[in-house]
Amino acid sequence: MGWAVGSAGSTTILYVLNVILMYYMVTALGLDPVVAGGFMLAGRVYDAVIDLLVGHGSDATRSRWGRRRPWMAAGAVLSALGMAMLFSGVYGQGPAGNAFLICGLLLTFTGYSTFSIPASAMPAEITRSAEVRTSLMAWRTFFIQLASLAGGALAPAMIAWGGSSLGAFALMGYTMAAFVFVTMATSVVAVRGLPEGDLTREPSQPGLRHGLSGFRQLFSNRPFLVLLCVKFCGFVGSAAIGATGLFFMRDILGRGEVGMAQFALVSGILGTLSVPLWRWLARGASKPAICAAALGLSCATSASWLLASAQEHDLVFLARSAMAGFATTGSLLMTLSMLPDTIAHGVVRSGQRKEGLYAAFFEFFQKAAFAIAPFLVGYLLQANGYRSGPGAVQDAAALEAVRLSMALIPAVAQGLGIVLILLFYRLPDPGQSVSGNEALLA
Repeated sequence: MGWAVGSAGSTTILYVLNVILMYYMVTALGLDPVVAGGFMLAGRVYDAVIDLLVGHGSDATRSRWGRRRPWMAAGAVLSALGMAMLFSGVYGQGPAGNAFLICGLLLTFTGYSTFSIPASAMPAEITRSAEVRTSLMAWRTFFIQLASLAGGALAPAMIAWGGSSLGAFALMGYTMAAFVFVTMATSVVAVRGLPEGDLTREPSQPGLRHGLSGFRQLFSNRPFLVLLCVKFCGFVGSAAIGATGLFFMRDILGRGEVGMAQFALVSGILGTLSVPLWRWLARGASKPAICAAALGLSCATSASWLLASAQEHDLVFLARSAMAGFATTGSLLMTLSMLPDTIAHGVVRSGQRKEGLYAAFFEFFQKAAFAIAPFLVGYLLQANGYRSGPGAVQDAAALEAVRLSMALIPAVAQGLGIVLILLFYRLPDPGQSVSGNEALLA
């Protein structure tokens, strides 16, 4: 369980960046939506490069603290510093303020990758049991849903309580930074002594050739590649909802930041409570089938936002929020538990331990989705005349763009994920392996 605590911190970063940051740049700083989306896209491109460096570096690390813990510890510090800078508003609006914001964004991305990639690599090293991996990922999903209460519910509520002022955003940023550091640092302490892979059993192939062989292993692992594509679709849906959510709550439903806090609170609570149910289902049925069913529920819930209005009853809004949390938890738990299974499959086939590289590519696809979706949302809003700045009034075309960003983009992405996992995901039975490399996972 201690290993999973850090997921609360890393996921809080994702919530704050995806749900709050674009809204902050457009409404508080007065940036055009496409410019705000461009900042986030540029940050994600930088982050993609960092992912690969961290993945390779943590695989190759030899220290008395292990392969992963030094990186995770550095990530906890950098993430907290970046989050504190991001919303501080030290230089206010203008070029200096924008430059300071970008520095905070890059530092946050660096810290997130430095922590999350080594941490994500550990389940495939800790155990060979698919059942135990599912248990580990159930705890991780539990803490991810708790993070939705911090980054998804508390953060917007703090902004609303402070009147959406720059000071309110700054206080929220400092609070989230402290939460991120405490949870990540707890995980660093908790993983001390856990297995991190016996590198002495791996054949020695130093240099560039060895590095390239890791990429060959990854690209020949079809179950992993299909899972990457499924996760990419899910992340695009989540990122579009996150980037649009506050705009939708304010401009379409008339609920403002409080509405976003209510949505995140209900979905987070239902998601947290549903973890045991999804774990129980995974014991008696196929993980891909359960994942497809959960994505189907997510797709239907996303599409239902097309019918939402300011006149709908509170119970309808809360029911939709609850279904979103329930469905998201199912797809999240299944894909997370399938990830170490596909990594272990690659290790057994190739005889090389490259868990960090796998985790880096997994994070890379997540970052790509969380870069592309906000940029698309920003472009769609800008193209339809969305007005930035506090108190701006939107016309019908801009409001329709907000609605489509909240409903259509996620529904299409989640539907594509269903097709991919049902038609293309096939993981061979571990008992059928004849490679002789199973000892690497012992």
